[in-house]
Amino acid sequence: MILGVHPVDFAIVMTYFAVILYVGVFHGGRRTKTLGDFFVAGGKWGALISFIFVFASAVAGNEAVVVGGQAYKGGLSGVWLWWNFLFATPIYYLFATYFRRARVYNLAEFFEMRYGRGASALYSAVAGVICILFIGMFLLAISKILVGLTTLSLPQCIVVITLIVGAYVFAGGMMSTLLTDVLQGLMCLFILSFIMLPFLWIHAGGWPALQALPKETWNLTSPNLTLWKVLSLNTSALVGGIAAPWIYNWIAVSRSERAATQCGWGHLWKRIITLLFALYGILFAIYKPGLADPELAWGAVMKEILPWGVLGLLIASFFAAVMSSAATYATTSSAMVIDYFYRKVLNPGRPLPHYLLSARFWAFFSVVIAAATTQGVGSIKRYVDITMALLSFLGIPIYFGVWWKRSNRAGMWASLVLGIASYLTIMVFLPDTFPLFCFTEARNILGVFIPTALALLGMIVGCLVGSPEDPLKIKRFHVILNTPIGREARLVEAGIVLPQLVDMKLVENKPERLNPEVLGRLYDEDCRDKFFGPDSTIELRREPTLPWYFLGFFRITAMCVALVAGTWLLTRLLFVWQ
Repeated sequence: MILGVHPVDFAIVMTYFAVILYVGVFHGGRRTKTLGDFFVAGGKWGALISFIFVFASAVAGNEAVVVGGQAYKGGLSGVWLWWNFLFATPIYYLFATYFRRARVYNLAEFFEMRYGRGASALYSAVAGVICILFIGMFLLAISKILVGLTTLSLPQCIVVITLIVGAYVFAGGMMSTLLTDVLQGLMCLFILSFIMLPFLWIHAGGWPALQALPKETWNLTSPNLTLWKVLSLNTSALVGGIAAPWIYNWIAVSRSERAATQCGWGHLWKRIITLLFALYGILFAIYKPGLADPELAWGAVMKEILPWGVLGLLIASFFAAVMSSAATYATTSSAMVIDYFYRKVLNPGRPLPHYLLSARFWAFFSVVIAAATTQGVGSIKRYVDITMALLSFLGIPIYFGVWWKRSNRAGMWASLVLGIASYLTIMVFLPDTFPLFCFTEARNILGVFIPTALALLGMIVGCLVGSPEDPLKIKRFHVILNTPIGREARLVEAGIVLPQLVDMKLVENKPERLNPEVLGRLYDEDCRDKFFGPDSTIELRREPTLPWYFLGFFRITAMCVALVAGTWLLTRLLFVWQ
């Protein structure tokens, strides 16, 4: 045995590492020449690669651990710990055109296009923290699995994974991540999700064992995940999910609007796989009841029931899930901190190689910092509670900025300040004896609803009483978002300068000199397609060049609803109504 695993399993995992490091460090580093390569993999990938990349980056292994752990304790309801983003999935699809057409390399720059630099600096700082917390969650997930399989301790597992992920994210950022995710996405889809199920099914007793469980096992809520907790998780994801900075970068790797919508479809497949992770957790509870920490169930059970060879494939697949996601989030953190805050606010005007090297170092150190957070948080569910509450209110200025012409920075500032202040008050400063914390998970539930409500109120009031934004700035923003990929000539004609236009060598990297007359004409042309008329303040258009776009939105929304309704009905028929 080597580190507690069979030599064949060890050889499989080492082979996986060798391939990933070769592709990520050598090929990814060689193909990374610009900031666009590092942060959005050049923005030139088609629908299939975009789908695989998003799926691989979204499935991080932590879903398997936390959903399986909660299902172990509370049955099927545990699926909501990662189904919480289910109804945000159509929003990712809807925003795919806006984010892809923005032609910048991070969401903080998108913020600046609409609200100015000060707001974007604040957002970039908060978003950078969220990225690091998510990376910490990923590292802890795979480490908890490896502890049950090997002779390594939890800190040793975290150190090993940190160094491996840090190596290839330093080399090529998003380019390295995308290239490796072609393999890792397939591993997550076919090996991680399904390879263990036949073995576990047999050892847990199969169909008779499932039918013998209490009927409460199949409820979509439970004492562990109450209806209010489920609603708070869904509210956070629906309102704040679009402000998750990695969503922007996942979309921006695509070469067209249609390819960009794969962000939605990739996440839908992730929700389907998440349901399978809940089934794993229920089977774990049947096979090995009484675990003090159900998040350790994967490692504890796998080593007992899987033959050598299969165990190695599953370990490699968990590494693939965690490493693909951790690398993506590390690159996104670097985009927030280096490409925006450092390059545009703290230290502008330096040559490209300086910023590219800085981006590499920050991507590496963000993984290291994330590893340090695992010492203080300790549980994946705790990571979920912290990050979901922090994310909940951040999307409000984006929704308003894209769709309401009257949105302004006064509303944005009021929204962010009220959201952050109330979040810190509830989640950090109020004692556990505070009267409102008298029911189960009160702090985490109120930490979503109250900041979100106050942020929404602040946004509306601020927009109504604050000074309007510069009309030229508003027109510039919407002309950019309404210009289809492939028609960049109209942006050049208006004098617009964007990072991707510079990389495409369509414009020079010089200060922008807008042509107000051309910009006004283009904006008026786009206004003819508004749903509520050319003079409406609601900036929602029919998208005449994308006839499939809104049909696809309604289709993906219907499929999300059908997934929940179908799961409820099927479990009733199979296990409850008998």
